[in-house]
Amino acid sequence: MAIEKLQTREVFETIREGLLILDKDLKVLFANKAFLDMFKVTLGETTDHKLYDLGNGQWDIPHLRKLLDDILSKKQTVENYVVEHDFEGIGRKIMHLNARKTSRPGNGSSLILLAIEDITTEHDATAELDRQRRLAEGIVDTLREPLLVIDGDQTVIAASRAFYTKFEVGPSETVGRELGKLGNGQWDIPDLTRLLDNVIPDSETIEDYEVTLDFPHIGEKVILLNARKIFREGNNSKTLLLAMEDVTEQRQIEAERDQHLRRASNLLEELNHRVMNSLAIVGSIISMESRTLSDEECKLAFERMRTRITAIGELYKNLTRMNSTETVQVDAYLSTIAEQLSDSLILGRKAPITIREDISPTTISTRTAVPLGLVLNELVTNAIKYAFDENQPGEIFIGLKKNLENLIFTVSDNGKGIDENARVDSGVGGRLVKAFVSQLEGDLKVESSNGGTTYTLVFPLKLV
Repeated sequence: MAIEKLQTREVFETIREGLLILDKDLKVLFANKAFLDMFKVTLGETTDHKLYDLGNGQWDIPHLRKLLDDILSKKQTVENYVVEHDFEGIGRKIMHLNARKTSRPGNGSSLILLAIEDITTEHDATAELDRQRRLAEGIVDTLREPLLVIDGDQTVIAASRAFYTKFEVGPSETVGRELGKLGNGQWDIPDLTRLLDNVIPDSETIEDYEVTLDFPHIGEKVILLNARKIFREGNNSKTLLLAMEDVTEQRQIEAERDQHLRRASNLLEELNHRVMNSLAIVGSIISMESRTLSDEECKLAFERMRTRITAIGELYKNLTRMNSTETVQVDAYLSTIAEQLSDSLILGRKAPITIREDISPTTISTRTAVPLGLVLNELVTNAIKYAFDENQPGEIFIGLKKNLENLIFTVSDNGKGIDENARVDSGVGGRLVKAFVSQLEGDLKVESSNGGTTYTLVFPLKLV
């Protein structure tokens, strides 16, 4: 019998839960070490004391009284009965109580085995997880954009209220279903499936992945998808957030805007063609009129007028080429004007004149291009007409470069220099150049000698 009692005691001591053996008067006959450690008491403070008298009476718990009364009077066992109590010195405890009525060997008197499991930590952790879950669900439901929470198998765990509203579905049609099987299968997108599969192992993100889906009740929708893995310690989470932005209306507006721009571009091109044709007609009329004149000076004046009109016409050609109303590419624009002048003025001379260019590719505004092109027209025309004798070959250089604040435009020749006493174009060309330089808010410097003439025009970048 002593051996059996010893074995029983050893069994009780190995139990992880706290264990009390009570008699019918609820006096503690036995308390195992787990109980003593759990409630920070000694064996002398526990055994041979009534349960409700232990400590400072903290075991006098109404729920516990009811449990033990039920066992003594009615039930034989009670399982997983939850009791919460604040113990002096050790604080709040949440306990699972399991109790069983048995008989004392020999005399048959009643005993109660009371097992106590401290579940405070687990209970609080579960409560905290539940709180976080409810908080997360609350946050998800406040988002304006639709959102899905999906697991590693691409099964929907949760969905925001905005998702249900936007796509006119309910939780029963969404939660617990695979993404590709939602609705009528419109989410079954192989590229999207592949991308989502890569998010989990590689901890990548999907940003602004655009899809066009057709829904039975709400029609076609253009949606931007953003996916991100939910971070957890160790990054072993397999949960993804899939956020959606409906850009259907935005894409419609963009399409309409592009259509209007195409129409405007077509109208602009037509207008530019009409202007170019009109200028070409005016230039042809001037050319015809000049051929009827006998006075050489008048012919030259008419020719200058024609080249000025041609320079403006080249601006419209460049506007059409660049499909622009505001800017032109200055290198192409100035090169074309120089080529037109070369074809019309150099052809037929006894000695050749070469035009060399070094023009930096720069985009300039049309309000800058017009006066700059006309300055080029005047300076190159003057150089071709007056810088070289009929039998003298020469070179004209056209350059354009920019620094941080200005554009530097240069026209130079290696001719005989400016004759101060010569009458050139009755002074009209010079006055026009001054007017155009003023319009450009620039500064024009002239350097001339018997080795040639250089015009340097500096004007601010702010006009470009």
